[in-house]
Amino acid sequence: MRQCVNIYWNRGIYVEGRRARFVVDPVGPVEGPVDFVLVTHGHSDHVSRYMFKHLVVATAETFKAIEVKFGGVPPRRLVTAPGRVFEVGGVEVAVFDAGHIVGSVMYLVELDGVQILITGDYSVYGSILTDGAEPVEKPDILITEATYGDPAYVFPNKADVYNELLDLVERHAGERGVAIAAYPLGKAQEVSALLGSRAKAHPLVARYNRALGIRSGTDGDVVVVPSLKAAPPGFVKVEATGWYSDEEYRRRSAERGIYGVPLSDHSDYVGLIEFVNASAPKLVYTVYGFSERLARSLRRLGHRAYTIPGAAGLSRFLK
Repeated sequence: MRQCVNIYWNRGIYVEGRRARFVVDPVGPVEGPVDFVLVTHGHSDHVSRYMFKHLVVATAETFKAIEVKFGGVPPRRLVTAPGRVFEVGGVEVAVFDAGHIVGSVMYLVELDGVQILITGDYSVYGSILTDGAEPVEKPDILITEATYGDPAYVFPNKADVYNELLDLVERHAGERGVAIAAYPLGKAQEVSALLGSRAKAHPLVARYNRALGIRSGTDGDVVVVPSLKAAPPGFVKVEATGWYSDEEYRRRSAERGIYGVPLSDHSDYVGLIEFVNASAPKLVYTVYGFSERLARSLRRLGHRAYTIPGAAGLSRFLK
């Protein structure tokens, strides 16, 4: 018997079957009726107020991040965690660590007999706060992020990156003070946990740290800030992002007096390829970032891989 689902992107990942219709990580108005919303993590490009009208599934940590961002949480919510399996709206859902930020998860859903793994953002390398994402074998469909899905982006060993950041702090903290710019949710907690009481936190970073149980220092000459614009005058500026694995980008920032550290909470190109190969899905959709480049690379390796269809062109998967 043939089973089919429709999957498409319209400021969120929509999945439609005979028994249910749901959306993952909507950042725009939710299109039509949905049975529920799955949220992979709390970053601004994965959450919005539009989901508050619906039943929302997320981890406890993600709901805490949502509360910091929006001042409240969806009134109808289902709290989950890695390792759990449950049914919602007629759909079976299994939850796995995504390794991206605290509370981030991947969802394996089964709808009308079709298994779909939706990664959200993920890191196969993990961090001092998260376990790395592990492949889920042989889903029918894999919907994978492609933020760093270009061969130019290969990250150094994370332990080496941590040591580089610690060395910068040791060399410059007593001299002028050090401001480390890191995204306020996710990267900032990783940096705060690495530096411990040595680093205080900008008020926005501190709110997320408190909500997620990450301790910050209260004084000193090192501060974790949400952006370079928030760096105190005269402080040495350090920015932590995976884009600095591009040496040219790093060089240009150094010319502006910014120390670029290639610390990422995503998978790099190699990690993305290895994850897909190990998962061995029947069909791959790429989304976010270098989606077309990653899809092309995967096709060269023998995968049926395409960028996720837009709203104008629904995609049908037949099993």
